[in-house]
Amino acid sequence: MRRRSRRPVSGALGALRRFVTAASVALVLLFAGTETAQARSNLDARVDALTTQQLLTRNPAGLVNAGRQTRARKIADLRHAASAGWGIAQILAFWWLWRSGAAARLRDMMRRRTRNRTAQRAVFGAILGAIAPIAALPFALVSYRVVFNAGVTDERLPQWFLDYVVRVGLDALLGAVVVAGVLALVERARLWYLIVAGAILAGALASVALAPLVPFGMPHKPTPNALVALSAPLAQRIGVPGAPIVLLASARHSNALNARAAGIGPTARALVGDVVLDHMTPPEQRVVLAQTLAHVRFGDPLRQTLLAVALFVLSAAIAVLLSDRVGFRRDDDAVSRLALVATFLGLVLVVTYPIYNGYARNVETRADRTALAATDDRAATVRAMVRYADDDLVPLCDRRTIRWYFDDRPALGGRIAEAAGTADPCPGGSPALSSAK
Repeated sequence: MRRRSRRPVSGALGALRRFVTAASVALVLLFAGTETAQARSNLDARVDALTTQQLLTRNPAGLVNAGRQTRARKIADLRHAASAGWGIAQILAFWWLWRSGAAARLRDMMRRRTRNRTAQRAVFGAILGAIAPIAALPFALVSYRVVFNAGVTDERLPQWFLDYVVRVGLDALLGAVVVAGVLALVERARLWYLIVAGAILAGALASVALAPLVPFGMPHKPTPNALVALSAPLAQRIGVPGAPIVLLASARHSNALNARAAGIGPTARALVGDVVLDHMTPPEQRVVLAQTLAHVRFGDPLRQTLLAVALFVLSAAIAVLLSDRVGFRRDDDAVSRLALVATFLGLVLVVTYPIYNGYARNVETRADRTALAATDDRAATVRAMVRYADDDLVPLCDRRTIRWYFDDRPALGGRIAEAAGTADPCPGGSPALSSAK
């Protein structure tokens, strides 16, 4: 009986090992192509030289650097493959933990060492929390190396690995708290699921609201007066007068052109990385500020958090129902079967993931249109997106078969085409919009 149960898992793990090997070989081809700072300066000069007529009349494919677009597509394919492997590896790890009997043996070992049920559950939850990122480590490393060799981040491997170890520890701590707390609630409250859902929602909202205030992540820098002057009229037009603008020291961690909204209500603000100031012209900075302020205006961090929590709670409920359909074995109990619940949770999240991304794409489209109305500068909008494609190695169009699933933003080629009023270069895109001009 046990031999038969191991065959599907061993075969799947073998397939994962073959994928890691293939991805590593592909990465070797990318390692030699890291761009230098001078190459980036040349890229910026090329984008600066584009005229307004070129920006508003050319097909988007004719505006970007063709060589970097080819490389961007290869990098995107590798990252999408690594993302898929990252998720599958965690699901298989949970399945193996339950199916092999390792979860039951772990439970029994804890019972022999202590009679404290809370301690038993906490240790089991910590292992559940840690096993997922450990199983996904090879794919996370692949993704990091792709980004590093693309020049998007300067973070060295030792620092990245240290950060990953910290994340594993935090996941283990969270798993210990969640498992011990949920099982205690199940024993004491009939409506435990409502309490758990409320706690997840409260924790998510608190983390989003406090994120701009806590001293973690990228350090803040003094916001230049010029940036404040650029943002003030835009904030007035968009409907968020006085919205704080915070400059992040993003260049210490990444070369990407980062800008995003953060916070909820009184803590809402626009966060702009200093790389944006280094590479973009003032008109382009206005575009980036307007897009970020549009997210503040519509409370997008809050909306996206609420959707994410709703999808997670729904997925967890479905996972519990599915696990109940699987018969108990002699070594099963509520603790050991948590690995089975985690397996089904991962499978359901695979299905619900594109729902969130579809909503995120709609949010980004609304921000683009709001920013364009506020700036009334189509040329600067297109130039900013072209620079984003060149500097950050973003493909104009992801493959159609995966775009709907992985992308949380509309295809960059389509965004450029909508701003300029030209034909969408992406498969299934729209024709030229003459009314856009």
